[in-house]
Amino acid sequence: ANQPRAQWYWKSNSDPWSTNGNEEWTKYSDIESAIIEEAFNTKNKTKLAELDNYSINLNDSIQISKSDPNKQRQIKRVLTGRNESQGLREERFFLTPELSKTFTNDWGKEAYTFLSQWKKDKELSDAEIVEQAANGIIIEGKKLRQHCESQYLARQIIAVADVGAALPQLAKIK
Repeated sequence: ANQPRAQWYWKSNSDPWSTNGNEEWTKYSDIESAIIEEAFNTKNKTKLAELDNYSINLNDSIQISKSDPNKQRQIKRVLTGRNESQGLREERFFLTPELSKTFTNDWGKEAYTFLSQWKKDKELSDAEIVEQAANGIIIEGKKLRQHCESQYLARQIIAVADVGAALPQLAKIK
């Protein structure tokens, strides 16, 4: 089904409060948009979202700079069909790197063998591997000064892993 997907934008005019001329709107990244949407859908009356450089006040539809609270811009939410949404994470794929090696079945087998051996040597459970991956994302996010985004991604990975861990149990019930 083509359920609507929310995309959030901030007003990017040089004077964001001017009513003269054309309005210019810039998309938030897909992760920022997801963080804002999560806050938008909470039952909390304050409706605040924290991004790395901005606080988003959803009640007043404004973004507030964390470095200068006087720097504020309007925001808006636009619903689009999933099929209409233009390439998720497009901001991460400006240059397409050339592959030096093609992916073949042999490569997949090698990767599987490597990961299986690594898991065996480490004697880690699937939950521990997911936890390490989430912690790694948070560590890398801090290095990139993208703490809020990395926290969000880590929560998403853990949530998916929790659902995945429950699936075998659900299968036994049937």
